[in-house]
Amino acid sequence: MFIAVVGSGLVGMLVYAGIFYSNAKRTIPTPDEIDQSIFQSKQEAENAANEWISLGGVYFVETLATVRRTVPLTALEKKRLKSQNDQSMRQRIEAEYSDCLEKAETDLAKELCSFGPRKVIAGDDAKIPQKKIVKDQELKKVEYQRRECSDDQELQSFECIELDVARDAVVSRPSDKESISIKAFQQFRY
Repeated sequence: MFIAVVGSGLVGMLVYAGIFYSNAKRTIPTPDEIDQSIFQSKQEAENAANEWISLGGVYFVETLATVRRTVPLTALEKKRLKSQNDQSMRQRIEAEYSDCLEKAETDLAKELCSFGPRKVIAGDDAKIPQKKIVKDQELKKVEYQRRECSDDQELQSFECIELDVARDAVVSRPSDKESISIKAFQQFRY
């Protein structure tokens, strides 16, 4: 009697396990998803993976970059800067002269104010630069492979993916590059 109860319990467990595992979702890729060929060497598998990558084509990521460069000033720009320096110097001299007149207590002190500024010296202000910095916006295109592979030594295979982006497509922002989903998986075992 004891053996019959243990035997029926064991059979019940086996039936339960069979039903459970038959309803479990498969996580193993189907044979259609995996290349069944196994290469004789790692080099052969790598060559096959590289060929697969090259057949996949490329896509481009466009970025807008600011480029700074120095260029010489034109004669007109130098003349304009000299005029601005002269005006600035004149304004400082006039400001100092009127300041001197306000502080002068006698007529003699007022006359001495007209002999010129004492604080304003035409030193660094008189220097006119010979070059200027120009900022240009350039549109740069960077090329990326649609297919990528990595060597997984533990699995002894090249694990490859193909991104879901059209061949020769142009992606406008680098952040869009990270949001591209994976279209296909390929494995080259050795």
